Amino acid sequence: MYGNDTDEPKGRRLPWMDLGEVRKAVLSLVEENRVEVLWDHILGEGHRVSADEIRVALEDGVYDFHETQEGRYSTTYLERRVRVAIVVVFELWESLGIEGVFVVTAFHAATGRGRARER
Repeated sequence: MYGNDTDEPKGRRLPWMDLGEVRKAVLSLVEENRVEVLWDHILGEGHRVSADEIRVALEDGVYDFHETQEGRYSTTYLERRVRVAIVVVFELWESLGIEGVFVVTAFHAATGRGRARER
């Protein structure tokens, strides 16, 4: 679905296995402002997610492996007393020795019974 876009970063997707290591890498890269967001896709799909919301989800969300694509991850951030979660799908990339977070998509998801689900 999001695998053949010309906006994908040049380089290679970094292989990770452990979500704890993924979180550490992402937090470091967010701190260094090495986050690239595929805004054309996000806005084109009508997702009204801000850069600040993406950052909060990357910093404080619950990480998980992507359901179908190896090397892709998601993070879901749900603020207390809010019925909408922020879901960010991302990859970690390396090019010329520089690493970065590549946000493939981000969207708001309605919640039900404490678990986020896509609208």
